[in-house]
Amino acid sequence: MTMISTKTEALRDKTGRFTGQGAFDCDGPVLQTRFTPLGQADAQLREALEEAAAILALSGEERPGVATVVCRASPGAGKSRLARLLLAEKAGRGEDCRVSFHLPTLALAEEAAAEALDLGLKAQAIRGRSAPHPDGAGTMCAKADLVERASRLGIAVRDSFCRRVEEDGEEKRCPHFDRCAYLAQFRAGATHNFLANSYLSLPDPVEKCDLRIVDETFWQQFLSIGNVPVVAFTAPRTFFPVKTAGDHADLLDAAQQVAAALIAGNSPLGLPFSHADFAAFAALEWQGKAPGASLAPDQSGVLQDKLLRRAEAHHRQVSGFAAIWQVLADAKEAGLDATERLRLVTDGDKHLIRVLRRKPLRHQQPMLVLDADADPEILSALECDIRGSHDVTLRPNAIVTQLHDRRMTNGSLLSQPGLRETWRQIIAREVLTDRLDRNGGVLVGATRKVVRAFFEDAGHRFDGMSEEEVSAYMLETKLHGAHWLWFGGRALGSNKYKDCSSVIVIGREELPVCALEDQARALWGDTPGEPLDLLAPDAAGNIRMPEAVVPYEMTDGSAKAVLVPCHPDRRIRRLQLQSRELATRQLIERLRLARSSYPKRVLIGCNIPIPGIPVDALVSWQDLSPNRLDAAIADGLLAQGGIRLSPTGLAEAAPAIFSSVEAARTYLKRKTTVSEAGTAVSSWNEAAARVACIRIKRAVRYARWETAVLLTNGKSPEKAAESLWGPLDHCNWADCGGEKVGVSARGAKSSG
Repeated sequence: MTMISTKTEALRDKTGRFTGQGAFDCDGPVLQTRFTPLGQADAQLREALEEAAAILALSGEERPGVATVVCRASPGAGKSRLARLLLAEKAGRGEDCRVSFHLPTLALAEEAAAEALDLGLKAQAIRGRSAPHPDGAGTMCAKADLVERASRLGIAVRDSFCRRVEEDGEEKRCPHFDRCAYLAQFRAGATHNFLANSYLSLPDPVEKCDLRIVDETFWQQFLSIGNVPVVAFTAPRTFFPVKTAGDHADLLDAAQQVAAALIAGNSPLGLPFSHADFAAFAALEWQGKAPGASLAPDQSGVLQDKLLRRAEAHHRQVSGFAAIWQVLADAKEAGLDATERLRLVTDGDKHLIRVLRRKPLRHQQPMLVLDADADPEILSALECDIRGSHDVTLRPNAIVTQLHDRRMTNGSLLSQPGLRETWRQIIAREVLTDRLDRNGGVLVGATRKVVRAFFEDAGHRFDGMSEEEVSAYMLETKLHGAHWLWFGGRALGSNKYKDCSSVIVIGREELPVCALEDQARALWGDTPGEPLDLLAPDAAGNIRMPEAVVPYEMTDGSAKAVLVPCHPDRRIRRLQLQSRELATRQLIERLRLARSSYPKRVLIGCNIPIPGIPVDALVSWQDLSPNRLDAAIADGLLAQGGIRLSPTGLAEAAPAIFSSVEAARTYLKRKTTVSEAGTAVSSWNEAAARVACIRIKRAVRYARWETAVLLTNGKSPEKAAESLWGPLDHCNWADCGGEKVGVSARGAKSSG
């Protein structure tokens, strides 16, 4: 990957011309993915999963980390379905195995559990304490809010809230224990439990587990990134015991020195403190933690809330302060001169110490990871011991068009209503094309903020709604005739859109440089001998990512490339690939392209190449954008089945394009209406000959001849026109690039 500076160099083609942001011919080998033939996919998947099971069954030897096998199969390849089938076959042979199957959401867990039940497994989906009760009456746990707060503090939930037996044999129970819907799940005797991925970083609700199967990505939840105000870090600890007064004074002096070093841009590791000193300060901070043992299952909710508030007030400060000292202790022990896990940030006039760490894997059972995007280097940073890795990559059955000269940044999409309006026109054109062809539906994807902006443009208001309510509304509401989705967890694993025949992706998810580097600091920071290659700000304080030449994979074998912002550090580039390129691929693959029986349509509205998605055509923004007449025709056909291409007709049927009759009249003076309409009509008639372009004269006073485009829907053009605009005096065919069909004056049929 050739890196290009954004300030001092610009790429030129072979003729010496500047290439700009668009695609260009490139030297070097043509990018070609090694796709697995669809006919061999099931056999290769079965072989990979059976080999993974054999490896994990022999994982008992003492080795650091969690024994892990990775299966990177394309979205929609069927890896999850086959994994459940193999578990059923194993159970049928009488081989006992208690499995926890982790999926991105509860809804997917319930869907998978239902399929496992059909296969004969003793399966159930575990609903979390805060999940709604299946009958809609409250949450699964009567004290869900209290339990969640306690869990965040690391308090043992079952002993503190459910049931505890004291040393003298006294049993303390929650008043809701016997009728608790949450606890009742674990008395069902299931051997195969299906849970949300979030449980991987939480205490295990399932007592016995031999194997974990993790479906889709999960590493982000193990990043711990938090801010500690400098003013709080250097302030006296009011919760310290009196007996620690001397140690308290030493700690405050050290905190002042650490903060001063960070503010001055120096490393706190240059201060005169040893590893033992920093570790002692961390231990001293934890002495201020309020004990969790004061919570008991038989206490009232009011008392438990009071005790939790006291514990939370202490924990917020204690955990953050201790984390700073522990990071310094670990870096000192590793012999480092500087730490990557602490950095100073500002919020207005406030200084904050950002602490970046990774959480340990709580559960040590062997793990099978089913994730098309799994990255062994990222998983290894989480202490996964990768014992095997398998790849099954399927070619998407799709016709892919990609924008090559615009990146469509989140900022431009949010700040420019006109840009969103052009995309609305593109969506309308695609929705119409789909309805005239397979009518499977169109999926549109973007960042969540951009999706919300489109909804607000259309007049939807979300005042008084929670973010979760807004999300649910946008997911369930069609807009401009399309389904809408956004990058991230919502686009993982879902089969909801598999019947759609077209997908449009607008822009991409692009994390800021600092956010990417913070993720990397949390995962790999302070690795001895392997410092991160972090980008430095320029004289104005801005951080600009250099550009790299990244090739497209073209279906025709041509060598095309484009300049793309890419982080120079290989590990940070891996994180960027996860959140940007692979998030786009996951959204596209909601259409389950590999196993589609016909080629689906994919429009990638961003010039960044997407791995595993070969491109059939690269298109410029100018060529992709509809002209005003095409956009008006699409709006008119979608809204009412037809449009008259006169000033009045355009303003009435397409007010978003022509806001007034005068605006339409001015446009038409410069354009040849019939010939321009022909391009759109011809393209739609390739899918189904249901669009007619005709000349009409309505039976109204002072009527003039008008060109009209309309959906015939099995009717003659004349009758279709009369159903829209009333009686006609005359109706003749017009040569609009489609089939010449028409009628003569007052309905007498004529040949084209």
